[in-house]
Amino acid sequence: MALCATCKKVDFRTLLIACLQSCRERQETHGGDYDDPPPSDNSSKARHHDDIFAIEKSSGSCNLCKVIFQAFEKRGVIDAEEARGLPIIFRAFGNKIEVCFDTEEELIQLCGLDFSMNEADAREFFSGRKMKEDSSPAILKTIEKDPGSKASLATASGWLRDCLENHDSCKPTAEYQKPPKRLINVGNETQNPFLVKTSLGSRHLRWLSLSYCWGEEPSMKLTEKTMDKLRNGIPLNEFDTTVQDAILVTRALEITYIWIDALCIIQEDNGNDWIEQASKMNEIYGGSTVTLVVASSNSVKDGFLKDRELQYIPILWSSNTAGDPTGDKPQAKVFVSSEWDKSEDELNGPWSKRGWTMQEGLLPSRLLHYTSSQMIWKCGEEQRFERGVTKSLQAEVDEILKYSDDIAFGSGWLWRLDTFMKFKRFPDYIPSSLDYPLLLEPETFHLWYDFIEEYTQRRFKCISDRLLAISGLARIFGNTIRSRDYAAGLWKPDLIRGLMWHTKGAKLIPRQLADSMRAVNIAFPSWSWASVGYERVKNSQKNNNHFQALSRVEDVQIDLVDQHDPFGGVKSGSVTITGPLKKAPRLYNKEWNSSEASMSAFARHISETAEKESPEGVEHRYSSPPEGHFAALQMLEGIGSLDLLVLEATGEVSNGITVYHRVGVITLRYFPEDSAASPALIAKLEELDKSRAARLGPREGKGKGQKAANAVVTELRKEPWKTETVIIV
Repeated sequence: MALCATCKKVDFRTLLIACLQSCRERQETHGGDYDDPPPSDNSSKARHHDDIFAIEKSSGSCNLCKVIFQAFEKRGVIDAEEARGLPIIFRAFGNKIEVCFDTEEELIQLCGLDFSMNEADAREFFSGRKMKEDSSPAILKTIEKDPGSKASLATASGWLRDCLENHDSCKPTAEYQKPPKRLINVGNETQNPFLVKTSLGSRHLRWLSLSYCWGEEPSMKLTEKTMDKLRNGIPLNEFDTTVQDAILVTRALEITYIWIDALCIIQEDNGNDWIEQASKMNEIYGGSTVTLVVASSNSVKDGFLKDRELQYIPILWSSNTAGDPTGDKPQAKVFVSSEWDKSEDELNGPWSKRGWTMQEGLLPSRLLHYTSSQMIWKCGEEQRFERGVTKSLQAEVDEILKYSDDIAFGSGWLWRLDTFMKFKRFPDYIPSSLDYPLLLEPETFHLWYDFIEEYTQRRFKCISDRLLAISGLARIFGNTIRSRDYAAGLWKPDLIRGLMWHTKGAKLIPRQLADSMRAVNIAFPSWSWASVGYERVKNSQKNNNHFQALSRVEDVQIDLVDQHDPFGGVKSGSVTITGPLKKAPRLYNKEWNSSEASMSAFARHISETAEKESPEGVEHRYSSPPEGHFAALQMLEGIGSLDLLVLEATGEVSNGITVYHRVGVITLRYFPEDSAASPALIAKLEELDKSRAARLGPREGKGKGQKAANAVVTELRKEPWKTETVIIV
């Protein structure tokens, strides 16, 4: 459809010049990225149709009017009758056109429109005017309808080439440049892809790693039976669609090899090859030239090089050449389109919800994402979007550090970055001195608790892979903090605090296990976060660097799936702890709210908590435990807080020590009148870090919860709990 007569009269040239001027001023002032650009000069306006009804009438024959009317119906910013007679105004606003209702008193935004050019014109345009593609450019790039087109693949190839040539920080370290045991040679138009086995001398191979959702069972997998067939080569069309597309992209990037789990690891149940290769994901993904992420497909059979729904509307220029942004060169084609929905920049598809993909998205130095709407590039220095937006990740780090008075370890600047950049910059945050007591610092483990909080919501086909699927991250994290003392998803040097995890909204009473967990629950110790279902696991103590451990770990025993891999899967495990313990015949007494009930403050508080966390009623087992009793173990004392680990007896005794399962945690937030903490804790805090203790804020006022906690703390200080040793399995 052509533009209507009214749309043809709009002076888009003047509007674009105003947007460009705003963009130039912002880049000169802020040096580039700035997510919320200042508005352009409001004098850059253009009158459009008389009202929304005129646009509706024109939308049947004019693409631009159709886009505007669709936005009106979708957004509903104003009732149609209220909009009757309100003229439509176009104005330059920051990096886009705003389409507004003019009420005379104010402009009410109806929708936004973006300017776009094709890749070559946009690149030449920015280069010639010494402007750059940043987070809010005035001109976006048109996206190819076919993501498998030569132009689209050339864009991806250009991103990779630029990173390889200019980003020294993105080069994999030497220890991760060992090629995987097997790779697929992608071949070419005359040679079929085929399986190869690498050798120790193949250190300089370049490969692409594929990260995707299996969904359905792949039609072609590596087994002992298919090994020879894959070695001899298989026609491209015999692979699943996602694999076909990935091979085409790998060829376009001029990379000879691709690593695909289903085709490079022998897919045998409980096979040794699987266990061996799964423990090397840090090398496979971390050492790859780039990892290709299929972000929006549910299944290996879906593919990802699919046509996109796009609507670019070519616009006409005024004959007035004054201030022509294209100069004396042949005029570039300019398009307008609906303002880009920034939610399309987020990776919210099936890939981001899969368990294995967490480390597959953090281990590589370079990632090329294929979403349903565009390609997205991410490396250690920048993030680039096919729509023509570039975000300098290094500039974000520099901006944070620029305004930080203290950038040393413990200053906290790292936690303001996203997960990818936190992982990449973590080695810079950690003190390099071998003499520094790194493992005694709570701050050292903050990043790991962030990982777990994000990871535990992710889904698995086989949830028994839960610890194995994060082993690559654990291995690198351990190397960074110089520790191999890892235990079923937790770190032994910080185990007292690590054990204080809880599921969101259910600290004491755990959520019901997912059906898929019940069959494999024996593989995960109850004290490991891996033992719960798909609930977000939080550790409320991760930000607390000011505490004193009240219990001590005597021993940790782990039965590993692979005895040579301390970061991999586990069969079972136990923790032996000594600390102040109180046994209780039950966790819940329904009479807790009665003033006549003879109950300790602790029993009353824990019963109240159990009831609050069980809106459908407290399970019978908490008032009548099958194995006789529960127990609470004092774990941490902070400034105005006391953390308890709640346990349930298993009925077993080992070498005279009672064996328990973990139930949950209780945190007592109290405000004693005389002191915010015991003198021993204050002295300890001053010894560890006087400056940090001084940064703590003022105490808050008391509430009902604090009064109850005060009563419990007062009670246990009058009658200290007996120190005992327990085993938790």
